[in-house]
Amino acid sequence: MTTLNGSAHSREQADKHITAMLGGPVADDTLRLLWTASQGDSALAYTLVRGGLELGELARHGELWRWGEAPDSVAVRWTELVESRATVLTDAQLEALERMVRPLAGPHEAIERARLTHADAVRLTPREHDVLGLLCEGLSAVAISRQLGLSSRTVTKHQERLYRKLGTSDRLNAVLLAQRLGIVGARS
Repeated sequence: MTTLNGSAHSREQADKHITAMLGGPVADDTLRLLWTASQGDSALAYTLVRGGLELGELARHGELWRWGEAPDSVAVRWTELVESRATVLTDAQLEALERMVRPLAGPHEAIERARLTHADAVRLTPREHDVLGLLCEGLSAVAISRQLGLSSRTVTKHQERLYRKLGTSDRLNAVLLAQRLGIVGARS
């Protein structure tokens, strides 16, 4: 695996590599998206570019290459096909279509499994989980201490351990990461 570190020089190299692969200028947001997804791994960047081209998610918009649902992408075409026939499709047809699009769902399932792996790696105690849940509700350390019958200092220590285990330094990032990893439910 060929990787580059996160320096600006490495990003410039990756940007040039991606631009060369596509044979033309690439929108800044698309370059950032591909950089973030590949983290400088040129083989992974190549696979992402190739997959994006095959699915029609990476397409020219004007003079620039952009990532996003193009009107003729596979996902858009299949969605339109199913929606246009929704009232006449039989259960057997729906099951067959579901089997046919399963490969498109594979990456989503793999991403979810990776998130679960990350969530499993974060070993929270039951009390830390309680504190995290109350942090998600927006309660202060004082309010959490009252609700759980703990001292404010104890709650603050639980928060510090949570932040350390999640690799964050503040409440907002801890809550957002915990929601993204599925450790706590996202608020609607």
